[in-house]
Amino acid sequence: MRHRDADHIKYKLTLPLIFLLATAALYFFHTLTVEKQRVANIRQTVEDLRLDAFQIAAAESPDKVSYELERFSSRLNTLKSIAENNPLYGLVHEDDNGLITSAEFFLNALSSKESIASVLKNIDEEASHTLVRLNEFQHKLVTGKIKIEYAILFFICLLIAIHFYLVDAPMKRELLKNAREKEVCNSTIKKLAERDALTNLPGRMKFYEESEREVSAATRYGSNLTLIKMDIHDFKAINHDNGQKAGDKILAGFARTVRKHLRRPDSFFRVGGDKFIILAPHTTIKNAENLTVKIDKLIKSSKALNVVPFSVNTGIAACGPGETAKTLLEKVDSALKESKKHGPGSVYIYPEETQKS
Repeated sequence: MRHRDADHIKYKLTLPLIFLLATAALYFFHTLTVEKQRVANIRQTVEDLRLDAFQIAAAESPDKVSYELERFSSRLNTLKSIAENNPLYGLVHEDDNGLITSAEFFLNALSSKESIASVLKNIDEEASHTLVRLNEFQHKLVTGKIKIEYAILFFICLLIAIHFYLVDAPMKRELLKNAREKEVCNSTIKKLAERDALTNLPGRMKFYEESEREVSAATRYGSNLTLIKMDIHDFKAINHDNGQKAGDKILAGFARTVRKHLRRPDSFFRVGGDKFIILAPHTTIKNAENLTVKIDKLIKSSKALNVVPFSVNTGIAACGPGETAKTLLEKVDSALKESKKHGPGSVYIYPEETQKS
């Protein structure tokens, strides 16, 4: 029980940790993707700003580049709008003479129609410096976060391995062990259900199973098969007069005595309270009758069984052509009823003429 509780605790610890680390890995991956996209957008804006400046400078007159001027101003405003808490702010606004300042000087020079060659050169240099700084920033960003990603993935793999070896594997072994124990228990229950606890004899269900098989074999190969059904005469009165404990001793002693003197092929069953059946393959009616006489002598000569005297009524029926287990049982039941009509200790054989008809 303690072992199962420990496995349960480990299971509760490892799975949440794996989930948290997986969530952290996804968060870092998402953050890295977003940051890379931001850097890429700013880099593209800087490159487009420089390109627009060269296109404007190359135009013959300012009237022909109104669209480029509007686009240049829009990109400049984009760079200005970067918030101060954004890591990219310091890259674009690195000093007073940076890219934004040079771009503003460029616009002022255009409006005052001054020479823009030197200003254009400053824009080109500052744009190049800004792009270098952006590349360095992206490299540091990617390198740092990838290291964190790898560390998280390593811990996830480690926890998965720990989870498997310390939790899953023991739990699987425990489940397999429980399955085997359940199989053994079911097998034991089945055996107990098939066997009578008092006499240790197979019960009614086992008799039905074996009689079907033996009758089928006897009718197929034309071999002899005899059913002997025995009933302790007036067993209810014995129980009433001597107590149930005495009755149980009679049943157990009778079963033990008969079972000791049966052949190996014969099967002995308790099919009711005081009713027993012998399934005797390769046995003729005459041999079955001799067996009942032998059993009667054993009962009478046993001191243990004669503490409370009793007698046994017996019915005998042989398996005929085309017989079934059901019809054979009906015949032996009929024979047992006839033996009771003849008095205690009687043996009645189901007539062979009736069997053939």
